[in-house]
Amino acid sequence: MLLSLTVLCSVLDNVPMVDRFEKEKYAIAAASVSLICSFIVVMGHMLTGLRYYLVGTMLELFFAVIPLALWIVGTVFIQNPYNSFASNVDPDDGNETIEFANLFFFSWIVLFSNTYLVGSIFRDYGSYDPQISGWLLLCMSSVVLMGMAATLKVDLCANNSKVLCRRNDFAIAIGVIVGILSFVAILLVACSKMGAVSYLLISFISSGLFISGVIFLTAADGPATSLGTMYFSTWAGAAVSSLLFVGGIQELFEAVAIEEEEAAKQRPPNQYGDDDI
Repeated sequence: MLLSLTVLCSVLDNVPMVDRFEKEKYAIAAASVSLICSFIVVMGHMLTGLRYYLVGTMLELFFAVIPLALWIVGTVFIQNPYNSFASNVDPDDGNETIEFANLFFFSWIVLFSNTYLVGSIFRDYGSYDPQISGWLLLCMSSVVLMGMAATLKVDLCANNSKVLCRRNDFAIAIGVIVGILSFVAILLVACSKMGAVSYLLISFISSGLFISGVIFLTAADGPATSLGTMYFSTWAGAAVSSLLFVGGIQELFEAVAIEEEEAAKQRPPNQYGDDDI
């Protein structure tokens, strides 16, 4: 709720009334709707009379999905540097330059927090993997990285070396590959088909690609050297994918332990008894 309020105030403060066109009005509307929905949910958790009708119901999921859907589009408007909303494109090197820090950072925080919130609601239903929030965040980080790299590609390649242009293409490839893998993981979790091996394999490939992205994209000749969308999405993807990989290792060990326990139960006891050996 406070995050949406911060974004709403930032838009109202940074964009004069005469300069508010369709995109600016949409951002104001998205922040307002998100603020209202979050306020209703907060009140529902605090008031006993509303808690029965809201907490753990489809209505709570509705109040989480609607702001997420609005912010996916709203963030595209706000974070596109060619809209000169929260950031601009540096004409010298084609990199993204942050203009309004509150609007830039808090709009991203709202988007990712809404994504995590939706994943948490699915997780609380009990029929989904607890890591579904991580897969949703990884998918979002991948899409953001791919989108921003594709948006800045023309200016970056025109004003910089071929090495940086190739690394920008590498950023697009990371976003596409990990985005597809994480989307597949979300579908597997939703269908209860996610096994320990597939969990480990997808998270291993994703973490490997994003760690490579941190090495190449944030280096001196990379497109994500300065603070901006590509920098944060690269690091966010690397952090989330690494945590998922660690969780995948844990899932694999737990699956092996369960199989060994099941095999031990099915073995016939020897004639002397297990305690005599």
